[in-house]
Order: sequence, then C-alpha cells, then structure tokens
Amino acid sequence: MTDAQSPGHASPRVVLGTPQDDLASWLREAQILMVQYPAAAQALFRAFVAEGRRFAKTTEGRRWRDELASSELIRRGRVVWEVGTLNLLEEDGETVLPSKLLDAVVQAAGVAELEPFLSKLFESLWGTSP
Repeated sequence: MTDAQSPGHASPRVVLGTPQDDLASWLREAQILMVQYPAAAQALFRAFVAEGRRFAKTTEGRRWRDELASSELIRRGRVVWEVGTLNLLEEDGETVLPSKLLDAVVQAAGVAELEPFLSKLFESLWGTSP
C-alpha cells in the first residue's frame, strides 16, 4: 500500500481555478500592460471613446444609450472599468498616464492609516496580505 493509498492520506486531486480567478488574472495583466505602455493605453482609450461617440450619434446608438442609461450591469461595468484601469485614463488624454499614477501614489501617501490601507489594497488586488 502506498502512502497515497494508506488510511489518513488523501488521494491527490486536481484543483482548477475558478472563472473569477482567470478574470482577476486577466484584469491584473491588463493593468500591468497599461502601466508598461501608457501612451498605447491612452491612445486605445481615446479611440474607444471616439468610436462610442460616433455610434451614439446614430439612431441605433441613441436607442442603446436610452435603453442602457439605468442599467445596473452598466453601472457595475463602470466600477470594474475604473478599478481595472486604476482610473488613470482620460477622455481628453492631456494628462500622461505615469503622471496620474504618481498623483495617486502621492494621495495614498497622505492616508493617515497607511499600512492598513495598503494591506487592504494589496489583498483586494492579489487576494492575500503582503
């Protein structure tokens, strides 16, 4: 009888990640890419905004806007967008992304209870405390 078969030893098993784990991983990767390539991220965001504005001028676009205006899914999607992009992208694109990131770091440095704040932030981003 092997150790795995003996009483008191659990059989090996495969544990698959949840779809949420995969999604969180993808969002983290997108954040990293955005910070690594800020000019490309800002240009892509401006292109999305421009395309959305063009679509909003069409009959179908106005219909979708009216239909989705009070959507809970859209509200939640906006929260995901703002957290996922670290709220660093701007429609006008005047502010350079690293400058906005630096502004966020400076604001965070002013938080009175910095260590608990950072621990909570780290846990929410990576799923564990530092």
